[in-house]
Amino acid sequence: MTLHETHTPAMSDTLAETTTVTVWLIRHAKVVSHQGDQPLTDDSLEPVETTARQIEAAMAPGQTISFHSTRTMRSQDTATALRARIAPDAPDLGPTWGLRNPDIYLHGQRVEMVSTANAYEAQLTQLATDFTAADVLAHPFYKGFLTAPDRIEYWLTHATPPGEASADVAARVAHFVQSLPRPGTGHHHAVCVTHSPVMRAVLVALLGLSDPGEPEWVEAITLDVTDGIIRGRFRDQTVTCLPMT
Repeated sequence: MTLHETHTPAMSDTLAETTTVTVWLIRHAKVVSHQGDQPLTDDSLEPVETTARQIEAAMAPGQTISFHSTRTMRSQDTATALRARIAPDAPDLGPTWGLRNPDIYLHGQRVEMVSTANAYEAQLTQLATDFTAADVLAHPFYKGFLTAPDRIEYWLTHATPPGEASADVAARVAHFVQSLPRPGTGHHHAVCVTHSPVMRAVLVALLGLSDPGEPEWVEAITLDVTDGIIRGRFRDQTVTCLPMT
């Protein structure tokens, strides 16, 4: 992936007429912790309203929209809330493999990034292994990950994580968004609810921006895709990328 344009967008910036898909890569709404697949908190839906208004403001009459999420409850519930607010009759395409958290491995199994050794042990117990929390903390990567002030930054900058590195996740998302079906005419919006490691990998390894730390709950990266080229927008910055090779 090669970067060739970075600028702060002016109010007059508009999408090229050839743009056919806008991907809204959105962090899930608030959860109380990341010790497992936690439900959304009772106060989690206020930022859903803010992001829904942002998406609605970007859509012109006649444009289409679909909703995607990951396998986690927090991601699916956020996508459901956005769909109910924006377009209840639009397709809900459910768990989308390309949006998943990084593939990392422990004791021969793929595990979700969680915040405690006990939560890793619980995942492995469900997979019928006898790996304990003490074993998790004996693993150099997971010990560093669980004791880091910013766990996702630790993974993001780690040269050899036990699985996908940030560049791998960024490439996976780039291929996913370029694969989305394009309508014969008009402009399609794909609302894609995912997780902060995926978003931070996209910002750093795909768009070449500085790591902003954890995105806000229900905050969006916007990826405009046309002819294999991705134009990313996040906060006050816009970056255009050449196609993946």
